[in-house]
Amino acid sequence: MTGYADAARRLQNSYDGQPWDDVMLLPFMFVWRQAIELALKKNIKNLAEMRRQNDATDPELAREVVADRLRLKIGHDLKKLISEQQIHNTALGLQEIPEDVLETLELLAAMDRSGTGFRYAGVLKQESIDIDFSSIGAALDKAFRLLEVVIDAATYGEGVDWS
Repeated sequence: MTGYADAARRLQNSYDGQPWDDVMLLPFMFVWRQAIELALKKNIKNLAEMRRQNDATDPELAREVVADRLRLKIGHDLKKLISEQQIHNTALGLQEIPEDVLETLELLAAMDRSGTGFRYAGVLKQESIDIDFSSIGAALDKAFRLLEVVIDAATYGEGVDWS
């Protein structure tokens, strides 16, 4: 998860705004999307575990049920992943995802509904677009950094006990 974010940051740091830099947009977006998707999935598993420790009777929180839901019903759908994390945040009384970060995540989800849009050239609908590479990178980095600390914030740095 962090490796994808580190790779995205390295791509961003090598961006010069030259025409040849255009070739890095899809890999850049792919690795950020992958980092964010994995962070959401990790958070969901950990938040569900925290809820299970508080209420072991809810069958929707069983490890196998959560794993199956992530794999079979949610898959790569960022919108569903965001919604699932928000459900757990609310149930645990945690802070909601800040509006600016939520907007970034929702825009990313809208750009790549299937989870494969950044993997293959020609999959995205628009062939040409002017973008602010640095601003996109900063917004995605901020979103990832927030997702990365959700569990630490929820457990006061203790992490989730999976025993």
